[in-house]
Amino acid sequence: MKFIRSIFRIALLACMIASGAGHAADAPLENGLELARLRFQRSMIEASLAPLKKHLLELSDVEKKRAEARDYAGAIAARNERRAVEDELERLDKELLLLQTREQSLKASALPDRITLPLEQAKLSDVRREGGELTGWSKPGSSATWKLPALPPGGYEIYIKHRCGALDGGLLEVKEAKFHLTSQIDTTSKGPQEKNLGTLKITDGTSTLTLTATTLVKDNLMHLLGLWLVPASK
Repeated sequence: MKFIRSIFRIALLACMIASGAGHAADAPLENGLELARLRFQRSMIEASLAPLKKHLLELSDVEKKRAEARDYAGAIAARNERRAVEDELERLDKELLLLQTREQSLKASALPDRITLPLEQAKLSDVRREGGELTGWSKPGSSATWKLPALPPGGYEIYIKHRCGALDGGLLEVKEAKFHLTSQIDTTSKGPQEKNLGTLKITDGTSTLTLTATTLVKDNLMHLLGLWLVPASK
């Protein structure tokens, strides 16, 4: 157990230093310092996992060899230490989960009320930019894709600002790495309008968000003037 204790004395001292820095900080910096402290704690635990797993394998081998040599006292001692390492690994796994949950919660609380995805940053397929709009969604499969700005996982309401003529419209799909939603795009008789497409679960905030025309009334889905996300927690 000396092996385990030496690792966690170092980790504990480092976390105490990080925590002390947070107490000395001004209020506007507390969120960022807390995030830094959580990341540091998580990195220390993650760095300790590989040596602990290696030590676990070594103990299993020692236990087996001592049992084969009929050194039963030695085998029992190795078994007891192996079980202690297994318990420690299980505890660290739970602690990692708690740290990750806390980190995601802090990231979510720091998000702005509205996250705009600029039209000029979209990667287009069978869609064109025209006068600050995205239009010419000319066939099913026409799409625009954005790189997400490192969002924490969670639910986000998807909003668009658009114009849709009498012969425009159809069905629009919004898709992230794993989940998607669909929304009907109808005629906007009073000029440009904002529309809430629904709430989408973002599983990977560093991946992409894609808008795709799945059906068309005629030959254009809409004129897209804006796209933004609102965290569901806001």
